[in-house]
Amino acid sequence: MENKICQSCRQNFTVEPDDFIFYAKIKVPSPTFCPQCRSVRRLVWWNEHTLYKRSCDLCKKPTISIYSLEYSGIVYCSSCWHSDKWDRESFGKEYDFSKPFFTQFDELFKAMPQSALVLMSSENCEYNNYMTNCKDCYLCFRVHRSQNMLYTYRAKPCSDCTDCLGVFNSKRLYRCIECIDCDNSKYLEFSNGCMDSAFLYNCRNCISCYMCSNLRNKQYCFNNEQLSKDEYRKKIAEINFGSRKVVEENFKLFKTMKDGTIRKYALIMNSKNVTGDNIRNSNNCRESYDVVDVENGAYLLEVLRPSKDIYDSSGGGRNELVYEFGGAGCNNCSFSYDVGESRNVSYSQFVEHSHDMFGCVGIWHKEYCILNKQYTKEEYEALVPKIIAHMNEMPYTTKNNTVYKYGESFPTELSPFAYNESYAQDFFPLTKDEAISQGFRWRDQEARNYQPTMNTVGVPDAISEASDDILKELISCAHEGKCPGDGTICKAVCTSAFKIIPEELRFYRTMNIPLPVLCPNCRQYERLSQKNPTKLWHRLCMCTQDSHSHSEKCQNEFETSYSPESAEKIYCEKCYLLEVN
Repeated sequence: MENKICQSCRQNFTVEPDDFIFYAKIKVPSPTFCPQCRSVRRLVWWNEHTLYKRSCDLCKKPTISIYSLEYSGIVYCSSCWHSDKWDRESFGKEYDFSKPFFTQFDELFKAMPQSALVLMSSENCEYNNYMTNCKDCYLCFRVHRSQNMLYTYRAKPCSDCTDCLGVFNSKRLYRCIECIDCDNSKYLEFSNGCMDSAFLYNCRNCISCYMCSNLRNKQYCFNNEQLSKDEYRKKIAEINFGSRKVVEENFKLFKTMKDGTIRKYALIMNSKNVTGDNIRNSNNCRESYDVVDVENGAYLLEVLRPSKDIYDSSGGGRNELVYEFGGAGCNNCSFSYDVGESRNVSYSQFVEHSHDMFGCVGIWHKEYCILNKQYTKEEYEALVPKIIAHMNEMPYTTKNNTVYKYGESFPTELSPFAYNESYAQDFFPLTKDEAISQGFRWRDQEARNYQPTMNTVGVPDAISEASDDILKELISCAHEGKCPGDGTICKAVCTSAFKIIPEELRFYRTMNIPLPVLCPNCRQYERLSQKNPTKLWHRLCMCTQDSHSHSEKCQNEFETSYSPESAEKIYCEKCYLLEVN
């Protein structure tokens, strides 16, 4: 075990014995940034859902892009970028030992054409990003093998879902958060195997239930009370789910119910020796969030496919022995993002089906390349150790005097994205002043100058009252760019106005959902706010029930993402199961 001071935040952090074993296995030095600063540094290089209009620099056609007009580099539409209309290898450059490595990588990145969006094998999905094998989707991000999806983030394989966050193997859902194997339901949170239900929190295998929490294998429950089939249907028929006023009142009841329900210290299922939250079928994982089928990992975020020996990674899966990484189907890779089906890759981005790559950008089906220049196997293996030594002898130093040697990932100041454009803002939100004071760039929102034709007062309360004329209206967002609370997140992303599209209106009518009065961005951040932070606190179980084999208060301890200031009742696993099962 070694105690260190983070280069970035200046806080103490600990490198654990297991960490040293992993670093030795992948042959990298121990980090000089704490886990949270490493995560922020990684996420600043990803822009998933801040979109702009611009033209493709190759075919000149209008396109949607994650790069704003202020970005001075070359941007190709997804179709051109994946085509053979340009020569990727022509951008290769000789390594220059008179410059720091990161300076040379930055020059290569800015010279290389970038893809406007990350879209692969998808049909009628022009307004989406990080999407593969999808059809008929709109404003969705990190959605795969799905169809007829609207305004949804992180889903696979799903169909006919709108305004959802983290849904899997599901269909016909509205405003559901972290749900698996669900069908024909709305307003579900952290629930699995549920159908024909509404306003459920942390329920499993429930059918036709309403306003319930912590249920298991139930049917016809109303406010956590068991009813007969006829009694349930009579009560449900009295609720007009198509009315916005009724739904808003239901959300108030839902919040009251959730505030009073007991919570397990973390959402951990079928896992052993893990800490973090929302972890399934995993073993030996530390400080990880939204993780599935991982063996031996630490400091992970949204790794949703089987992986092994993986540290400091975000997204993707099917990886083994990767570090400071984002990608899929890779082995022995480090300090690289958006890499797929590759091995032995370091300090590279947008590399596919390749091996033995160092400092490369946008290369496919290649081997033994450095800064996109081709070498023989012998030349490559002789040059890479010299470059690593050079990275230590001539490190890159940022404007705020942070030193980047071999073993640190890409400096945040070289990212093409401002902090509030990037994925970092979703998990570690900052105000403009905070971001700038910490050395990040900030991009002020462009004046949209929209002229709404309808304000929220004019939006029909009931979906039954909405005619097709609503499709012609430009509706003012209820937040009007001034979101509730301190506006830390929403103020930077509210679009101030939005339109209802035909597919959306059909969905609302089919599911009996009232029209929204918030823009898609504000709705997304409302859903994000229902998740706990990616941070752990050491706490004691709050159970005081004598029937749980302890006198007075339970003394079990745990790491939880519920802060000590939170009002929820947090139980250890033993006490929770005695109450719920």
